[in-house]
Amino acid sequence: MKKFWKIAYVAMWILLVAGACFLVGFTSFEQYNRPCRRIYVTMDYGQADKLVMKEDIDSIIRRTTGRISGKPMGWINIRQIERSIKQQAYVEKVHIYESLDGNICAEVKQREPILRIINSKYETFYVDGSGRLLPPNPFYPARVLVANGNISHSYMANRNFRIETPMYGDTLGPADTLLLELYKLALFINRDKFLKADIDQIYVTPTQEFELLPKVGGHVIMLGRADNLDEKFKKLLVFYKKGLNIIGWNKYNYINIKYTNQVVCSKLQ
Repeated sequence: MKKFWKIAYVAMWILLVAGACFLVGFTSFEQYNRPCRRIYVTMDYGQADKLVMKEDIDSIIRRTTGRISGKPMGWINIRQIERSIKQQAYVEKVHIYESLDGNICAEVKQREPILRIINSKYETFYVDGSGRLLPPNPFYPARVLVANGNISHSYMANRNFRIETPMYGDTLGPADTLLLELYKLALFINRDKFLKADIDQIYVTPTQEFELLPKVGGHVIMLGRADNLDEKFKKLLVFYKKGLNIIGWNKYNYINIKYTNQVVCSKLQ
């Protein structure tokens, strides 16, 4: 009798396992052959202006996999679609998945430019918050801090270039060192609420120093190199509060903050 129950117990477990495998296989078969209803694309722009639109992503998907509506789910290569979208210069992250109701969802995060560079040949490109160079978009320009002047770097010659802070002073060449300093300066300005609202432009002098053009006042801020930024901008803010707020914002044409523990100004004639 014990032997009978033992055999029955084993047989029951075999049937349960077989039934579970059948259900899993049937579900997978159903999911594989289920027609896709449509694809939903959602865009995350963060705090940035739009550089890539939902329609641009839809176009990439159509070129990659053709028409999706009505196609069996198993025929749609989600990883291939992800790779194609990631090749778009303005895309930082993309996540694609199948929903339970027969749709494909694509979540796309755009890169956030913090600086627009106009080089000495009047070529323009962006730098994003991670230090990656981005091409210009003639249809959707980003309203960000602008750097111009004596800049020889070109985007087309360095399409895959990314500014790496740990490499500073090591393997970067002169032009790349300039890009790194511009990147550090743009990051600092963008992270400070007052400076982001006040500083409109960075001008690179022939000696590779930086002059800042504010939105308010008729003066130019002589910064020097992008070092000791905390100290330099603290001096500037103190001078603004205790100096220009009292004597007027159009009193000087140059405010020099590149020297230690002092602010040097030249008056308008």
